[in-house]
Amino acid sequence: MCLLKLIFLLGKIGQNVNKFKKMRLDKFLSILGFGSRKKVSQLIKSGKIKVNSNLIKDPSFKINPEKDKIEVNGKILNFKNTYFYYKFYKPKGYITSTKDLQPTIMRFIPEDLPGFKKIFPVGRLDKDSEGLLILTNDGTLAHRILHPKWKLPKTYEIKIIPPIKEKDKELIEKGVELSDGKTLPCKIIPLNKEGNFLKIIVYEGRYHLLKRMFGKLGYKISYIKRLSIGPIFLEDLSPGEVKAISSEEIQKIKKLLNLY
Repeated sequence: MCLLKLIFLLGKIGQNVNKFKKMRLDKFLSILGFGSRKKVSQLIKSGKIKVNSNLIKDPSFKINPEKDKIEVNGKILNFKNTYFYYKFYKPKGYITSTKDLQPTIMRFIPEDLPGFKKIFPVGRLDKDSEGLLILTNDGTLAHRILHPKWKLPKTYEIKIIPPIKEKDKELIEKGVELSDGKTLPCKIIPLNKEGNFLKIIVYEGRYHLLKRMFGKLGYKISYIKRLSIGPIFLEDLSPGEVKAISSEEIQKIKKLLNLY
């Protein structure tokens, strides 16, 4: 089964979710992307939230996301049918997987995170790479992020040995021939005078793409950090930190992928 099809099917997997312990209402709403804890607290205190039809103005009120009926501005949040979208800073030394014999990224994800049992990483970062990963249970979005048809830009910082030559930079930007076909045009921006620290924007997501592109011309990559996937940015996340993707960011990426 191909990777894209597998990811799409994972997004459709049934309703078996872990049993949550009770958690604070403000924390739950913040994780779902309704704003910072401070902003969510103001929303709750303003009388916009109901739990089981009761008006709640205490941000510390404890809820069970699986059982309680939560309304925000009159709209009921259906937890079991909710899509979850998170950005995660993958540290070096961990496998991009939910299960593996080696340490995986899931050791950093809190088990009380809404959707914990449903979410999966969209695409991969090598064990020795770091940076932005998107975690979601939205199989359609994941499929389009990865599919080359949509040419979604992905931005990386890399360090190479030796420093890049201008002629090689131009060759890589135009596309190089690999065993599975020619790479799409990309953009390379030197970040230092020496030419060994680069920013690169690519529009596809093949296996070991950057290492193979530069390796084709005799360069070795010693460092890879992904900064963005389309309009989703790593921002100021620390290694191992997970954060809800804002509704504005979700709207932007869905618009780019023609999901509206």
